Amino acid sequence: MKYPGCGLFCVEFGAKQLKNASSGSLAAVIVEPFQGTAGNVIPPDDFMPAVRELANRLGAVLIADEMITGFGRTGKMWGVEHTGVEPDIMTVGKGMGSGFPISGLLMGEDLCHAEPFAKPSASSSSYGGNPLAAVAVAETIRTIQSENLVENSRKVGALLLQRLLELQEKYEFIGDVRGRGLLIGVELVRDRLTKEPLASKVSELIFTECLKRGLLAMAYFPRIRINPPLVITEAQAEAGAQILDEVLAYVRDNVDWRAAS
Repeated sequence: MKYPGCGLFCVEFGAKQLKNASSGSLAAVIVEPFQGTAGNVIPPDDFMPAVRELANRLGAVLIADEMITGFGRTGKMWGVEHTGVEPDIMTVGKGMGSGFPISGLLMGEDLCHAEPFAKPSASSSSYGGNPLAAVAVAETIRTIQSENLVENSRKVGALLLQRLLELQEKYEFIGDVRGRGLLIGVELVRDRLTKEPLASKVSELIFTECLKRGLLAMAYFPRIRINPPLVITEAQAEAGAQILDEVLAYVRDNVDWRAAS
């Protein structure tokens, strides 16, 4: 969904509100390039450039939270690469450790050397420099690069997104489908005009029916998040889409999904 003029509105309204709330002093603006937990939400194209301008106007550092969107998830190595925006700092983690608990900060030398961050021990950690964590990250990044998993995310994600858009045309209770790479969101609604979410009871049924057929998906909530592993194949994505199609047909034909509460 596009919102013309969103960027200009964000800058003008946001600058005024943030100046008032912070008494004119703001250190940083933190934003996800694409929202993850909120439902894999893809903002308008001018959103991130507007946030960059907002940070510049307020003299604030722009921090991009790439915990979910980084390391190939969106079909590019970093989510911000879709936006043309260069943040001052990126927070990273999750996808770079293959399940190992690891996180990090990426920034330029000017910020690295700025005090108090650059003072001895100011940015240290009792758990920093863990050798097992370093190996996990190194092997994960090596695999992402050597197996072309960023490109796989883009290619398989595009196929999966197209299949889900076809399901949107087929089922009235799919209100929206959006995504970048293998970060895809599906909105289940009672009514496409009002955007009223489908009852959780129906979503839970969809989750259960998918599970019965061998598909484990975050379909237990009206905002379905589809984040499969970067190694997923086209055949696996197609099989998952077919199962979801079968389950949605079951719901359409056997459940009064409009009246369910």
